Amino acid sequence: MTKFEKLKATSLVESITETLRGKILSGELEPGNRLPAERDIAEQLGVSRSSLHQAVLQLESEGFLRIEPRRGTVVADYRKHPTPQSLAALCTYGSVELAEPIFKDMMDTRLWLETECVRRACTNIYPSTMQEMREIAGRLETENVDLPKLIYRYHYLLTQASGNSLFSIMFRAFEPVIITLITRHYSLQALDIHAAAEMHKELLDHIEAKDEAAAVDCIRRLLGQGVTVLERKYHKDS
Repeated sequence: MTKFEKLKATSLVESITETLRGKILSGELEPGNRLPAERDIAEQLGVSRSSLHQAVLQLESEGFLRIEPRRGTVVADYRKHPTPQSLAALCTYGSVELAEPIFKDMMDTRLWLETECVRRACTNIYPSTMQEMREIAGRLETENVDLPKLIYRYHYLLTQASGNSLFSIMFRAFEPVIITLITRHYSLQALDIHAAAEMHKELLDHIEAKDEAAAVDCIRRLLGQGVTVLERKYHKDS
């Protein structure tokens, strides 16, 4: 019989790692910034130096920190010099606080991905996928509970409609941060949900008609709307 071990709460080292990683991904700590001495950080966090050092080593392996002998610890430029762990850490980041450069990179990537998915969906979408996406678009007009998850599901189905499994895997990997950004979008703008629902329906009409040009234009407008709203935060803070 299969046995399961008792689950353990998040360790102190993991908590420290998440705290420091969050300050880096949010832009509070920028590439090139030198961290205070470990003893000072440990004292501020109320943790042991050994726990803090383990967290620093973890972030070094993820490409977010660089330890320089006899000089201390520096925030690394993880966008230019990532490690295999950098992407995994970013995928699980569930905060709305993202540094503007990484936010723009993520939105550019999503636009590229969904644009390509739209092109392929015009040829590859299954009737069952089209039906579910239409049901979701219809529900957007009448439901406001779990709206971000509904919208995420719609766009995830779009990646499935491309016929490329890696596109779906890539999109699914970023689920926490995408849902967080969708939630942020709707909290920042009193959006006309009817208009949003109509755009989601319009996209499906173009895909069903196999009109790639019109479908691509629609997805660019749809995602561009969200980018415009979310970018206001950076302009306001600057």
